[in-house]
Amino acid sequence: MVREQLFAYILDTYHENDLTFDSYEKRKLASGLAYDGKWKPYFEYIAGCLHRYASQRDKQKGEYFVHGFTLAMTAQNPFYRPVSEKDSQEGYVDLFLHPLLDIYKDISHSYIIELKYAKGKDSSERIEQLRRQAIEQAERYASSESVQKAISPTMLHKIIVVYRGMEMVVCEEL
Repeated sequence: MVREQLFAYILDTYHENDLTFDSYEKRKLASGLAYDGKWKPYFEYIAGCLHRYASQRDKQKGEYFVHGFTLAMTAQNPFYRPVSEKDSQEGYVDLFLHPLLDIYKDISHSYIIELKYAKGKDSSERIEQLRRQAIEQAERYASSESVQKAISPTMLHKIIVVYRGMEMVVCEEL
């Protein structure tokens, strides 16, 4: 319930501040993600918006804001239904970009995103610890039967993202 309220708040803030992609950029990033597996520019764009537009109050929410902002941004991608905290036999996936294959039958790529958050003053050792946790969780989720059924016949990308405060410090594919 709290997560849904935060998501609604972030989406409203997103629209109030005109944080929309221009048509061309939006289409290019979204289709690159779906058809070409170009995930890095997509997540760099999200991180750039988050860093640029987060207020001091947003920053105090930390992890919840980062997760909610990422969810709000991915909700605008027409090729995917972002599912937050998808239950699999192996636990919960932070964000699963479920390909809308019933509409776009030729989508080639699907994504599991494991997001981690460190406070702005956390050490590099803490970042590495979160990175290792994200890798372990993403690998476990990806092998679950429910995720495997949902992605067929696309290629599944396991992306880990770690933020330190409002700055993305890790963004990599396993």
